[in-house]
Formats: sequence, structure tokens, C-alpha cells
Amino acid sequence: TRRQGQRYFSSPIVSTLQSKIDALAKQKTPQFMALRKEYADVKIGDVTVGACIGGARGIKCILSETSILDPMEGITYRGRTLNECNDQLPKAPGGKVGLPEAAFWLLLTNEIPTEAEVKALNEELHKRSTIPEHVYKLIDGLPKDTHPMTQLSIGLLALQPGSEFGQAYRAGTVKKADYWKPTLEDSLTLLGQIPLLTARIFRNIWFDGKHIPSDPTLDWAGNYAQMMGVDDSEGFKEVTRLYLMLHADHEGGNVSAHTTHLVGSALSDPYYSYAAGVCGLAGPLHGLANQECLRWLKDTQKNLGGKE
Repeated sequence: TRRQGQRYFSSPIVSTLQSKIDALAKQKTPQFMALRKEYADVKIGDVTVGACIGGARGIKCILSETSILDPMEGITYRGRTLNECNDQLPKAPGGKVGLPEAAFWLLLTNEIPTEAEVKALNEELHKRSTIPEHVYKLIDGLPKDTHPMTQLSIGLLALQPGSEFGQAYRAGTVKKADYWKPTLEDSLTLLGQIPLLTARIFRNIWFDGKHIPSDPTLDWAGNYAQMMGVDDSEGFKEVTRLYLMLHADHEGGNVSAHTTHLVGSALSDPYYSYAAGVCGLAGPLHGLANQECLRWLKDTQKNLGGKE
């Protein structure tokens, strides 16, 4: 049955995901408790005045469970290198790239999902992808020169009234030990909605608001690539899958991830937390650096007249 205020009936795949997360938590909790008890007074570094003034630069103070950035191996997801993840994760029919939604499952459960689990997860995300018409009207009414990241943060906040966590917390119907369950609900819904929201913003700015409908038969990233409409080839879908799989997690200390965790620690729901993280990502010393690099390359190409 559905509790009052909830929009979704419990589905088999969400129940499976919850049970796997719960089992992993029960496995890990004794390890964390032992770590806290046996090593609570062990020093892991020194704090200098310079490090403090420099914004805690170089201070080891974050515990990351889902991914680690090693200077030699690069990023690992749950102990697996990105090459291993790409080899082991389920792929789109005929594809060679591990699906990012499969990486999401791995990060949450420490397990490689089966083909059937990824298929069911994709179906669930499509069911949750509906965006209220008033949110579309809000986004469509923004000036085209409004930066896409600004539009995205506005859109995420406009979706916030639908937060399962926010509704459950205000109603007092969820215990502290179960906060993670409505948080997971919001996270899954956000994951379903974000491709439609970002594609809408993209097409408004560069394609005069001519939109491509979502295709529920496609995987999460493949559908996003198709809705953007830059290139309808399977190659573009594969590049999009690869890009999103490689960027699924990056420890917890970068600006956007740390901001999201920090805002969430105040029991702000995932919509508030993710919108805050997006604002952090928009900075030129973080995600906007990609745009700055592309702008520099285009200017360099223009100045050289296309010559090497």
C-alpha cells in the first residue's frame, strides 16, 4: 500500500535495492563502530595555520566509502578501477560501455547489478521521470542567455515540493533510522527527472525550444543523448553513457559533492542538497572549468585560423 503523501507504490526493484542497501549497512556498521572505538584517538595528520587559512587544503578529514581517488590508479568505485567497472557493468544492447545507472547501483550496494536489475531500474526511472507542467513553464520562461546551470538549479528547486523526505519529515511519519528510505525515493525520482529537465534547458537555448520526447524503451543515458538531439547516432549515445559512467562519483571532497553532503547534513532534502551542489559545480574552479577550457580551445582555433 501507499502511505499518505507518497506518489509511488513500492516496486519490486526498489524493494530489492532497499534490501541490498540495508544488508550492506548492517555489514559495514560493526566495522565503523570498531573503527570509532579502537582508533578514535589515532592521529591521521596535523593542522597548520596555513592549511586553516587555505580552506583546509591538504587536511585528511573525509571518510569516503563509495569511491577513492588514487594518484596512481585514478578513481575506483567500491574498489574497482574504472576500466574494471566498464568491463563488468551491464551495457546497452550492442554497446561496449558500462551503463551509468548500473554504476549508480554498484555505488549504492557494492554489487554489480544483473541485466534484469538494470532493466527494471531503467523502467522505474522512466516511471518517475514526469515533470510537472508548471516547472516546464518556469524553465521555458527564462531568458535564453540565463546560464544552463542557473536554469538547472532553478528547475531542481521548483521540483522540491514533491520531495518524499520533506513530506515525511514534516508529517513526523519517519523514524531517524529510516531517513535514508525517503531520501532514496527522492534520489531515484531526481535521477529520473534530471535527463528531461536538462534536455529541456539545452533545447530551449540552442534549438529554439523544439523538443524531442523521452523514449521509455531506451536506457537512461541513451535516452538523454537522444533528447538532446545533437547527433542521433549510436556512437553519441555511447559517448554519453561513458561520460556519465566515468563521472558517477569522485570521492566526497570536491566542491559539489561536499556541498551536497553538507546541505544534506542539515536534513535538507535531496532537492535542496542537489541544487546547492549544482551551484557549487557552476564555479570556474570546479565544473565550469570544462566550459572555460572549451572556450579557450575555440578561441585558440579561431586565432590560428584553423591552422596547426
